Amino acid sequence: MKYRNGRQYEGFWEQDLRDGKGFERYPNGNTYFGQFKFGKAHGKGVYTWRNGEVYDGEWNQGVKQGYGIWKGIKNDSYIGEWASSKAHGYGVHLWPNGDRYEGQWKMCLKHGQGTDSFANGDVYTGEYTDGKPHGKGEYVWSTG
Repeated sequence: MKYRNGRQYEGFWEQDLRDGKGFERYPNGNTYFGQFKFGKAHGKGVYTWRNGEVYDGEWNQGVKQGYGIWKGIKNDSYIGEWASSKAHGYGVHLWPNGDRYEGQWKMCLKHGQGTDSFANGDVYTGEYTDGKPHGKGEYVWSTG
């Protein structure tokens, strides 16, 4: 089906709503291939942005929810848990420069227990609050 705004959908329907497996292309060039329920992405699916970003994971009523993998256009990535389309729960983020964070997230910010391993060999393991080291932690420099 092609909508007036240019959006296209191919797949299964139930009671005039997208339901089951389908493919949707949006007017801006983004695409979604996966499960739908009550007209929204729901279940397992892959969303690809026109710029090359990709999210492959679980959806709940149109938002990223559960386990998923996001790959950015600058060679960064996040693998882990999502809530309300944000990194939330346990996950690993890799940056293009080689830095890596593994631990707890809260609404896309490091929050709780985690480990930052930096490309230069330095490592911080400890507590985070709202994206910043806060509370008990240990920083080890690669130079000793």
